[in-house]
Amino acid sequence: MQPVVYRRRRNAISRSEREWRVEEDALVTVGGSGAERRFPWKDMISVRLCFEPTRFKPWRYVFELQPKRGRKIQLDNAHYLSVGRFEDRSASYTPFVQAALDRLRAEKPQMQALIGETPKRYFFLLLVALLGLGGAAFALIAFPTPLDALPFSTLIKLVIILLMLPVFWRWVLGAMPRGVALDDIPKRALPPG
Repeated sequence: MQPVVYRRRRNAISRSEREWRVEEDALVTVGGSGAERRFPWKDMISVRLCFEPTRFKPWRYVFELQPKRGRKIQLDNAHYLSVGRFEDRSASYTPFVQAALDRLRAEKPQMQALIGETPKRYFFLLLVALLGLGGAAFALIAFPTPLDALPFSTLIKLVIILLMLPVFWRWVLGAMPRGVALDDIPKRALPPG
């Protein structure tokens, strides 16, 4: 197997580009000093793919791998150029991620990839959304509105609150983190094109 290579400079502290290679038996990283580190595919316990834009990187996609021992490996399609300037390296990132997923699927056929938010972050986003929904319902009831002049204003406000619930529930279900088979990764989990 010919290794698939992805290179990027993570931030200003990084002196040079770090090389990541998908090899037959492991994910290999080589730093600017030439030091090599190997992460065997058989030691990976989880994988996550998601779209996580930031202020300076509105096109950012993330690929996370969690080995049995050690820290989570997080790679994205952004290459640091200078303060506030990043280059989109999706052209080499996407084939790299697909090759890594192929190796994981060959080594661990039952493994699933988490698509979207982490469960912890989803929980906090859910709490914020629930507080927002409760705040909107409270504001509709507690503060005067033009609807108060209508004869059945309380009933109309209740119907409006009840109509907000399906929208909220649809968001809850749509944003829920899901595991998918490694050979069934949705297009939204990788950069377009």
